[in-house]
Amino acid sequence: MKKTPLWMTLLIIVFCLPVFSYPWLIASLPADAGSAHTLAGIYPFYMLLSGWLAWKAYPQRSYLSWILLVVMALSTLAVFMLTNLDQGI
Repeated sequence: MKKTPLWMTLLIIVFCLPVFSYPWLIASLPADAGSAHTLAGIYPFYMLLSGWLAWKAYPQRSYLSWILLVVMALSTLAVFMLTNLDQGI
């Protein structure tokens, strides 16, 4: 059975790094944004699960890992845009 190469493991770790900005993410949300709080609360679990799934899928289905990485990048962009929505950015 093939293993996930080190370069892909490091790439997945890099894609998961925005999870560490979670405290800043929650602090920058407006107080009256209920659905935004829900999406921001799910975000770290989603990112870690997607990273793990991309790592597990790479040896047999590398294209699925790439798709997961692209969706992870897009969801990170969306969550950070959601937090900056009230600031006019």
